Amino acid sequence: MASNPDRPKIWCDEDSHRKYEDYADFNEWFDGDDGTSLRKDLDYYLVAKPSKAFFAGDREAYDQALGEYWIEQRNEWLGSEHLSQICGDEHWSQRNAQRFDQLCARIENGDVVPFIGAGISQPGGFPTWKTHLRDQWRTAGLAQPEVEDLLSNGQYETIVDRIENEGGRDVFHQELRDAFDRNGEIPPTLYLTSELFRDTVITTNYDRLIEQSYDIGDNAIVQMLVPAEILTPPDADKTTVIKLHGDIRTPAGCILSKNQYDQAYGDDKIDLSLPIPQGLDYYFRNSSLLFLGCSLNQDRTTHVFEAIKAAANDDGINLPQHFSIEQCPTDQEQMAARNAELLGLGITPIWFEQGCFDYIEGILRLIRNELRHRKA
Repeated sequence: MASNPDRPKIWCDEDSHRKYEDYADFNEWFDGDDGTSLRKDLDYYLVAKPSKAFFAGDREAYDQALGEYWIEQRNEWLGSEHLSQICGDEHWSQRNAQRFDQLCARIENGDVVPFIGAGISQPGGFPTWKTHLRDQWRTAGLAQPEVEDLLSNGQYETIVDRIENEGGRDVFHQELRDAFDRNGEIPPTLYLTSELFRDTVITTNYDRLIEQSYDIGDNAIVQMLVPAEILTPPDADKTTVIKLHGDIRTPAGCILSKNQYDQAYGDDKIDLSLPIPQGLDYYFRNSSLLFLGCSLNQDRTTHVFEAIKAAANDDGINLPQHFSIEQCPTDQEQMAARNAELLGLGITPIWFEQGCFDYIEGILRLIRNELRHRKA
């Protein structure tokens, strides 16, 4: 039907409608149970879509309520109260807020590449690597107490070697398929990641949740690079998913055992001329990495970052600022120590309360809303 040029414009005809949709989190809050008191105070209690009526009817009051909501959300998801309780003052809560703003600025500039670890896949129904290795050990028929000792000492690669040597590589690969070769439920964190970052994603995970989150029904928008292809130039028209340790569809190509890690990263020490360290070196020097669901303890990738930073220091090169969203230690002394440890790697931590992993999603939502607000 042809449009009528004489029809008076309504608010949806302007970009105001788009802006209303940009504030979806606030609108949902205002229309829901938590917004009941405010709706009554503002006399939007009996209308069909209170937030839309509020937006269209009194934009100034809407913006004021929106600003107050964002402040509350920011304080909640950046752990202002929790950090102040741990430290007795606002020192670390202020640092968290400042670092959040630094991260937003770099995302706004298009500088950030997410680095996704196993902690992000767990809500999608996949096991942690520790749990998977326990299952592998049991399937291989090995004595259970021994695996707990190896796990407690972080000897994951040794566990894989034992399972393959005593249970057989074919048994290991089938158990790997059983655990990871399936469609999981995509966690909200990955949907937010796919919304915020459309260029490159790096992961140590074997599952396919990341690719699913980018909705690859046409098999056209994602370029996946496995270890053998790690240095392939990215396709500018696609989102490049770099799977550092392989993809579950080809378990024989996955990096799992100590020997495979030695070949991929270097035996006695990190060899930055090898493809995987070389690829990490490129992104560590040219992008701001954002670590999500990563332990960032003494694993191979962490050793690569140590080697890169040492080489950069020797050459007098300033590296980009990198970020991690991770659990807050339980006291101020441990927080200062962990903060120094991560900054020594060039990684700036943004803390969330111990065990509250939904805060990763909350912080990503804050980032999305902050970036939308800046474009308004």
